[in-house]
Amino acid sequence: MLNPERRPHVPGSHAVSPVNFDPQVLAEFDFPAPLRLIDSTLRKTLFTAGHTTSRLGFQRIAEALTELGVREESINVNWTGATYPAPQDWALLEAVVEGGFPFRLNVYTDTLVGNGRDHQPVSMRQTVDMLAAAGVTTAAPGILQAPDDDAQKRQLDELEEYFAYAGQAGLDTTITFAQVGRRDFDRMLAMADHAVRLGARRLDLMDSTSSLAPEAMKRFVRRFRAGLARQVPLTMHVHDEFGLATAGAIAAATAGAHPDVAMNGMSYRCGFAPLEEVVLALETLYGVDTGLRLERIQHVARVVARESGVPLPPLKPLTGGYAYLKHMPGDVAAALTQGQDAFPPVSHGLVPARMGQEMTWVWGGLSSEGMVRALAAQQGHDDLTGAETRALRRCLDAAVAAVPAYPRWLSPQQAAARFDAVLAGLRQVPEPASARRALHAANPHGPWRERVLARAGDSATVAELVDAAWQEVEAAPAADLVAMLAHCKPMAAEPERAEPHQDGAAAEARAVRDGMSAREESGVLDADGAVRRLVAELAARYERDLGFRYVLSSAGLGAQDVLMDLRIRSGREEEVELHRARRELRTIIDNRLAQLLILAEVTP
Repeated sequence: MLNPERRPHVPGSHAVSPVNFDPQVLAEFDFPAPLRLIDSTLRKTLFTAGHTTSRLGFQRIAEALTELGVREESINVNWTGATYPAPQDWALLEAVVEGGFPFRLNVYTDTLVGNGRDHQPVSMRQTVDMLAAAGVTTAAPGILQAPDDDAQKRQLDELEEYFAYAGQAGLDTTITFAQVGRRDFDRMLAMADHAVRLGARRLDLMDSTSSLAPEAMKRFVRRFRAGLARQVPLTMHVHDEFGLATAGAIAAATAGAHPDVAMNGMSYRCGFAPLEEVVLALETLYGVDTGLRLERIQHVARVVARESGVPLPPLKPLTGGYAYLKHMPGDVAAALTQGQDAFPPVSHGLVPARMGQEMTWVWGGLSSEGMVRALAAQQGHDDLTGAETRALRRCLDAAVAAVPAYPRWLSPQQAAARFDAVLAGLRQVPEPASARRALHAANPHGPWRERVLARAGDSATVAELVDAAWQEVEAAPAADLVAMLAHCKPMAAEPERAEPHQDGAAAEARAVRDGMSAREESGVLDADGAVRRLVAELAARYERDLGFRYVLSSAGLGAQDVLMDLRIRSGREEEVELHRARRELRTIIDNRLAQLLILAEVTP
């Protein structure tokens, strides 16, 4: 059990609010004692559209559920108007019985009790005989709502006949009521009392289409329990039509019903109450013992996903790929510096190891210099300069921006490799001629280049040179900025031909710059010709209207992204747009210098 003493903070386990265990809060609960989950993972996996689970796959899922500690499993065998059971239902039954798993198997069928009016194609006795011969020990007749009083009387007679015959066959019985939130309550309660008198071990209630809000669920379960002539265990089955399956299942549990759950929320339509969410919420936030081996939850979630072919959604609570994935700057820094033993857990209430999870991190679209320093410490570098820290952050961010599709991030391995490569480049002292060539290739505006070299000094490292370039774009007077923008190739245009009189160094720099521009702009240049022409026309109109060239750090962007940016930025005030252009140019030059001086990724 995770939280037997109902403590809000337990090092190595969880950190939640103490209000959860306020006496006034606890006084409202009436949990079953002991609470025992009823699992429906096998049948719900079978019912999930498109699953690819084999017979052995179902057995592997059942084995994993056994390791988790599941004590009772429910499956369906439906005839659905035929004279033989659905083949896939019967195959699942045979696979589970064949596996000899230690949990109790509860089998619902639709031919044991009718609605008191319509004729069943297969008799109750035939069904009981088939189930008993197959090795089933617990059958679950479903009691439908009878259409009238006469039908209900016949239904009562059918129920009595069933119990007498099932008892002779050695079958234990639970009773299922579907659509409990929408049917006549008094009629249903009368049938439930009759079933209990006849020997029903348990009543399984199903809010089949999520008709009960969590608050109504509590009232419904309390009212149902209070109306029973004799108390027997109840379960509650809740789907996720309104995204409230977990809340509904827990609300039912607080009122005295055992939750019916399925791992990963497997089921048809929009899913079912997920075992992992219900269990970990009950254990952590309510201090209720579910009797399961919590550290196996992540393993079972992965087994179900693998065997069914239905992947875990990344944003799935607790077991999804994002549940313990850290990308917010403070979270990444904490994950890097504190690791798996962080307490309180980083941006979570539950320590990941308690459910078999692990915390990880990525370098995504959000970053900070604190992240750089934390990564540096992990890589064994505690001596970063300010210039190195700033350049490392920009280079890692640029690598993320260049990722063309989801997921747009660097894995820990990618980020560490990039960090090492960038830092090694940043700490080099370039030859003066190399520094000049790189600056000229990034932007050939002479006055800016000379100011950068003067600021950096003759013995500057690459980090200091790149930082100086960044600072000088920021500080460039408006006239110089416009001149620098004019050196950028017009968006979506073909590269201009080199001037005949250009010397070799200038031609080489031009070729390098054109190569970088084509790479940055590839999402536009690869677009449909009509779209590309439209981008070029809008960019030309922008330049005519505002008096300076349109620039955008377009690495990783497509033509539609650029079109949207052009439409937003066209027609703005000149001062506002010149500030934006300065920011974009600064990023472009910074990325180009990183490629030329640090990573040496671009060749003419």
